[in-house]
Amino acid sequence: MQLNNFFLKVKFKETLFLKSLLIGVLIWMSCYIFTPFNLVNPLSSEVIWFIILNYLALIFGYFFVDIFFNQNKEVVGSQNTHLLNNSFYLLIFLVYFSSIIRYFDLFFVRDISFFNSISTNKYNVAQDANFSLVLGILGIFRFLYFVPYLFYIIEKRNKKKLLIICVLLFLVPVIEGYLRGSRRLFFEAVGVFITITCVYNFSKLFSKKIILIAVLSLILSILFSNFVLKERVKVNKEIPFLEQIYNSTYNDLLPLKLETKRFLVKNKDNFIGKASFNIAHFGQHIVHGVYEFDNAIKEKAEKKMGMYNGFILVKFLNKLGLTNIPLESLMNPTGRVTYISFFGGQFLDFGWYSLIIMFFYGGIQNYFFTKGSKLNYLKPIVIILIFSNVFLLTFNFLRAQMLLVIMSYLFILTIFYSSNKLRTFL
Repeated sequence: MQLNNFFLKVKFKETLFLKSLLIGVLIWMSCYIFTPFNLVNPLSSEVIWFIILNYLALIFGYFFVDIFFNQNKEVVGSQNTHLLNNSFYLLIFLVYFSSIIRYFDLFFVRDISFFNSISTNKYNVAQDANFSLVLGILGIFRFLYFVPYLFYIIEKRNKKKLLIICVLLFLVPVIEGYLRGSRRLFFEAVGVFITITCVYNFSKLFSKKIILIAVLSLILSILFSNFVLKERVKVNKEIPFLEQIYNSTYNDLLPLKLETKRFLVKNKDNFIGKASFNIAHFGQHIVHGVYEFDNAIKEKAEKKMGMYNGFILVKFLNKLGLTNIPLESLMNPTGRVTYISFFGGQFLDFGWYSLIIMFFYGGIQNYFFTKGSKLNYLKPIVIILIFSNVFLLTFNFLRAQMLLVIMSYLFILTIFYSSNKLRTFL
């Protein structure tokens, strides 16, 4: 019977899906256990059950498709399709071209500069008067910066110059993150790179080169995080750095223990103190989104029906003039400028009806995990899903730019597919 066959063997794609969820939970729990903070208020039972049941709805939706729609059958198609082979170099050119357009937009239209402060650059980017519709559309394919590297890995091309060309594309979000003081852009680039390496280049995961890259990425992430924090507190130079951090948003919900603060102040100028500060800050950063969700749920805000998690898409459609939705209405209802995790966004969008959405989301993930196990050109979407799954409890990447990543890639895929069909027909 089909149900018996399903339980007899869990395939690689199911393992990958479940691992992405489990790793995310383990990261959050580890930070929760080992970060020395005090809880001002415990999580409400509503938030705890909301998160648990949404995880279960996602998992049930995924396996429901396998059990009742026979998604486990082999996908027809070869590992290396003509679509992928014929379009690889064109895709690299397109991403580089789009990235150049983006930086032309940033430097020459939005007046961003390496010599400006982060606050000035962020202000200039946010001004509607500095927005160019044409440059915005042409620059959207920069979001696919990770795709050439992914294709290089899964095709095992073994050309060092080509590898360098692909890896350099990861600088596209990193440099913009530096200019705008966005740790999210930096973290996404590093996180997606690590995800691709772990999933599709696992045999070389513990090689000296990969370990070296991982260590350097970690060091750069810590240094960049410190740089951003110090830039943000420059406004009040008379107040010590650590004091400003302790009084910043999220420290009121998850304040560090008093003895930890004393230790960090005492050792603020030596390596141990700086390393301890970064570890504690990272732990707070990972954990506090759930507590922000707990804080936001008490507001009883009007449900946004998908527009909260789809904020970046609404913002883009507003820029195109297709919608005119006040973006202020799609912010955290508490007025706090902090993220409330993916689940917080789900609650603000749909409330408890989110269980239905997550069930269908699980089915959609099953489709892409299944097809992507054989069709290389769907693997970029699989990577995005894995990366988003890992950080469901922490960040809300779908609210950021992941929706635009998926949409722009599917658009390019459609163009490449249509072009390939047309050449075949002619």
